[in-house]
Amino acid sequence: QPHHTHTYLYTHMLLHGLKEDPNHIYIMCALPSNDSSSSRPSTTTSTTSPFKSKVRSKIQYAKSYAQRFTLSNNDHTKIQYTFAIAIVVMLLIIHILSISDGNDISSTNQGVIGLRFSYYNNNNNQNNQKDNNNKLEIKTNQFTHSKINSPYEQIWINSPLPHWAKKTHAFRKIESTIPPSQRICYVHVGKAGGSSVGCSLGFSLHCNNHTQLPLEGRMPQRATRMFHADTYDCHDDSAYFLFIVRNPVERVKSAFLYDRPKSEKELKRTTLPEDYRRRKEYYLDCPSFGVMERMVQDGLAKGGGASDVCKRRAVTALRGERHFGCHMYFNYQFHLEGIPKEAEVLVIRNEHLVRDWNSAEHTVGGPKEIIPPELANTTIKVVNKSDKDARDKELSRESTRLVCRELCNEIVNYKKILRRALNLNYGEVERSVEELRETCGKYADYEEGDCRVPMPDIGEKLINTRGYEDLVMEGSYHINKDKLENTMHPKRMDNEEEAQALMDDDSYTLPYSV
Repeated sequence: QPHHTHTYLYTHMLLHGLKEDPNHIYIMCALPSNDSSSSRPSTTTSTTSPFKSKVRSKIQYAKSYAQRFTLSNNDHTKIQYTFAIAIVVMLLIIHILSISDGNDISSTNQGVIGLRFSYYNNNNNQNNQKDNNNKLEIKTNQFTHSKINSPYEQIWINSPLPHWAKKTHAFRKIESTIPPSQRICYVHVGKAGGSSVGCSLGFSLHCNNHTQLPLEGRMPQRATRMFHADTYDCHDDSAYFLFIVRNPVERVKSAFLYDRPKSEKELKRTTLPEDYRRRKEYYLDCPSFGVMERMVQDGLAKGGGASDVCKRRAVTALRGERHFGCHMYFNYQFHLEGIPKEAEVLVIRNEHLVRDWNSAEHTVGGPKEIIPPELANTTIKVVNKSDKDARDKELSRESTRLVCRELCNEIVNYKKILRRALNLNYGEVERSVEELRETCGKYADYEEGDCRVPMPDIGEKLINTRGYEDLVMEGSYHINKDKLENTMHPKRMDNEEEAQALMDDDSYTLPYSV
């Protein structure tokens, strides 16, 4: 019978497939039994034929073989329970990892997700906090992007520590072996020669780690963390805070040239939008501010040709009151007030680099002359030097005097750092002050309170850029910058929009050499 022949062949192929690959799943359809009604009339006798018996035997074997891969109701229930338990455990682990001091992230935080922040004030608890000795609700967690605990990442919980602020791989294993009583925080004040010293200490920075190997001694091993601009990655209980400093006028001249863009196209291509806006306002929107001599004469001198807006920018940029260029804004005052008040300070002066390196190394327990005098010019290599025309930062005698006048408070903070240095004696400090007199005259001898403007209060600036673990943070600097600048440095009543309308913007061609 033809239909029986086809059924046999199909069953034979099914059984063969199961033997070859039991992971396949088949849908089984059994033949009707003898007593079942059939639409096809039977032409055989009531006795079961040998052929049908063989077919049914094959089908029964196939059913029993397939049942080995079929889940029972109990098996389904077990799998469901197991899956549910796995989901609960996974959610519990995620919850534990996200907890910090038993506090949950409240809905008041949702408006600033993605910005650099760590703490904020719960408005519902403000009155209770005042009654509780101003105790602050801490919002942070224990997450860190680095293998070794990073203070920076604990303050700014969604910002990984920049690569340049890390030690090279050769020193990362050493860091975990340095006790707090020996740790050194490297305070890298921009454009004071800090990259050259930092590379010698083993930090990444702008270093070519294949040719600029760290120096021998205790300082490269113990200088485990760095404080530079808005990146504070130091432990407050560090044994020493190692500063690199330079004549304030020379430092700001270098900063002016370093932050100046070569062109607006290059500025757009290489910087973030916020940095583009700041530097454009200073260097491009004020047409004469591409060359420092012209910036001083137009922006600082009496009767200068710059607009009132640009004159204000010239003054506030030099004083570190407005953020146009990173290295002028994050100045000596910022780095000095950014470290703990009772911190032990070591200083390396750019003008006496090898001598101060040796004295700092000896202060932390190393040899007196780890850098021999005969190798002074080859041991610490110059790094991150600007390739721009140095003539564009040169100043006349009169312009230098005007710059010193605006840097008066910066000079005071420079001398404060020198006087706190454990590795400098009185004569060495006076030598640096005498060198400063040659540049700035009477301003080198001014102390706090003698300058034409009082020492700025940079409390909000430190909170919003340096960051603290025990202070309320309502957001990042980007959120608070308007409040910061208006509170500390009130705007004048002149018409800023009208002055900006007189300036060339995108079509402006830079007047200085590139």
